[in-house]
Amino acid sequence: MLLFNNKFTNLCVTMAMVRGVAMVKRSWGSWLSILAGIIGILDTIVVTGLKGGVNLGTILPAGVGSLFLLWGLWGDKFRNTLFSQRFPGLRKLIRWGIVLLLGSFFIIEGLILWNTEDRIPEQGKVLIILGAGLNGEQLSWTLRERVDKGVGILAENPQMKVVVSGGQGPGEWIPEAEAMAQYLIGQGIAPERILKEDRSTSTMENFRFSRVLLDQLEGFDPAEPVLVITSDFHMFRSKILAERNGLNPVGVPCSTPWYIRPNAYLREYFAVVKSILIDR
Repeated sequence: MLLFNNKFTNLCVTMAMVRGVAMVKRSWGSWLSILAGIIGILDTIVVTGLKGGVNLGTILPAGVGSLFLLWGLWGDKFRNTLFSQRFPGLRKLIRWGIVLLLGSFFIIEGLILWNTEDRIPEQGKVLIILGAGLNGEQLSWTLRERVDKGVGILAENPQMKVVVSGGQGPGEWIPEAEAMAQYLIGQGIAPERILKEDRSTSTMENFRFSRVLLDQLEGFDPAEPVLVITSDFHMFRSKILAERNGLNPVGVPCSTPWYIRPNAYLREYFAVVKSILIDR
């Protein structure tokens, strides 16, 4: 009896050890998921500290990272119990869904990166500068970069007109178009060269309402190149929406600070998907 008890005890201990090892042992995919989750959460913490504000772009990596982290910690157990035993077809469906999601992500991000290259602007009659937020009535850092690039182009093309496009958002004392116009005038651009589009609240509306102003401009031909200034990560989507509004856009991208690029590019993926499916 004592011998039996010792064998039984040893068996229980062995089974407990095996179970403990199984709990620690994870697939390489789980470890990658955990790592991606930690990186996403840390990114939000760092960028929020550097920028001193919270918005969709700053919190999105933490949200996506949390999903990766949860899947890395419990995904193997969830997959092996629920999918295999109760819903075997669901496992295959989710697997293909993940493949399609990752495939679309890399394709869209590749297209976004392809359009970030700074190109020498073609000669054109019209320039559109897209808004990017104000601090009260002062241009944000991003918007100042865009408008400064516009100043250089307008100085080299004295006959060119410019559309400053942007409405008034939360925390902004005046429309973005008005702030941009004031800044351009302060930089020596004649007021009669500036068209203000101050109603838009989205990129689609930027081009829709800008097109209305351009159609009233004498001699405007929508087939001619229209220069578009916006941030590099935003250029691909801007071209799509400009073309949907009957314009022939030529991108003039502005660089994005390195420390917010992951946030900007991640957010832009979802924005591109939304624009492709919804913005008409």
